Amino acid sequence: MSTPSTAKRVLMVIAPAGAPALESAARSAAAVARESGGVVRMAWMQPLPPPRVDRHDRVVADTDREMVRLTEIALDRMRALTWDFGEVDVEPVVRFGRLATELAVEAHAWGAGLIGLAAPARPTFRHYLRAWYLARMVAVPLVLLPIQRPDGGDRRRESMVLPAFR
Repeated sequence: MSTPSTAKRVLMVIAPAGAPALESAARSAAAVARESGGVVRMAWMQPLPPPRVDRHDRVVADTDREMVRLTEIALDRMRALTWDFGEVDVEPVVRFGRLATELAVEAHAWGAGLIGLAAPARPTFRHYLRAWYLARMVAVPLVLLPIQRPDGGDRRRESMVLPAFR
């Protein structure tokens, strides 16, 4: 089983709902990859968007065009997260669909050694339950990436690694 210090391919999962405080999670993913001489793949995953309509319910952008627009926004946000990664290689990818399904596909296709999932400074039961569920869907260890505490402390020792279940 891979541990955070031996993972050569770190898949950092970004879901737009949990995207407000991703900077420290991204730094943590980069630190894990740097320690092992690996690479980070940032995977922005969100549900398939509905067509965009105006106030008169006329379709302004169909689902394909909306996906293109959202992909550009996601790529810009991921570029902003990687400005201080240093020598760590970063590969951005955007996927649309159900989180568990797309995560399993991406982890398998890329050959991830570790999946990083951002968590708030004080993860609740819901965060642990979501991580457990996602870890059951993939054959790769999953870690809740530490996000810096409000007082500036590091949560690295409080990260939770869930082993691969398959």
